[in-house]
Amino acid sequence: MGHLILITGSSSGIGLATAVACAAAGHRVVATMRRPDKAGALLAAAAAAGASLEVEQLDVAAASAPDRVREILQKHGPAYALVNNAGIAVGGAFEEQADDDVRAQFETNVFGLMAVTRAVLPAMRGAGRGRIVNVSSVSGLVGLPGVSVYAATKHAVEGFSEALRWEVAPFGVHVCLVEPGTFKTEIFFENQRRGAHISPDGPYAAMTRTLEQLVLQDAAKAPPPAPVAAAILRLIDAPSPPFRTLIGRDARALVALRRVIPDRLFATGIRRLVSVPRSR
Repeated sequence: MGHLILITGSSSGIGLATAVACAAAGHRVVATMRRPDKAGALLAAAAAAGASLEVEQLDVAAASAPDRVREILQKHGPAYALVNNAGIAVGGAFEEQADDDVRAQFETNVFGLMAVTRAVLPAMRGAGRGRIVNVSSVSGLVGLPGVSVYAATKHAVEGFSEALRWEVAPFGVHVCLVEPGTFKTEIFFENQRRGAHISPDGPYAAMTRTLEQLVLQDAAKAPPPAPVAAAILRLIDAPSPPFRTLIGRDARALVALRRVIPDRLFATGIRRLVSVPRSR
């Protein structure tokens, strides 16, 4: 019998793929999601893989999330691994995002992740072992226009994970970061969200149209999230997992360029890519 793995945001994308991969590998998976009525795709994929898993309701951004996590673990047993995958992105320039857009991204991507992590840590610490896998993004390493708030949340996840790593290491708990590039997930399609105040003829309109076109073109050509799920499974199974795992050729290329190219040249490339007009 494998380990018990708790996964957030499992109704689609990386969370769904990870839940199925872990269950197929023999782990006991508790796949959580905000709306269990959307579990159909997950259950079908698990059945196709000959795997079984449990589905539980969990809204990581709710004030009751820590209590709900404890209820789930009391029902299913202590978790060996937590995969913090739940996340949202609201596209558009920062100025055109409402306060609610900004807060929603931080509540889910940062504060929700922290709340769930805090709820599972006592049992992991007591057992002297555990894995916390935080799904970040290449946006946590390189901030790009059009996703400024999302990038801020992922930078926060990066910093939190790096510090938490040292806090819990003496108790046998490993913290790992997964930093995917572009993969074909619903965040680019059915779950795409735009800032509340985006204007079709506002000051950022041309940039927004260009960015949306580029993002959708890249997402349409992107591979499914199976490689990310496989990487997360390796992190759970490895006796000594690496802290960072950057996944995707686009992510590796972007991060490498950012590290080796002078900032002025990198900025020039970004301006040309999105055709951002110079301020007057």
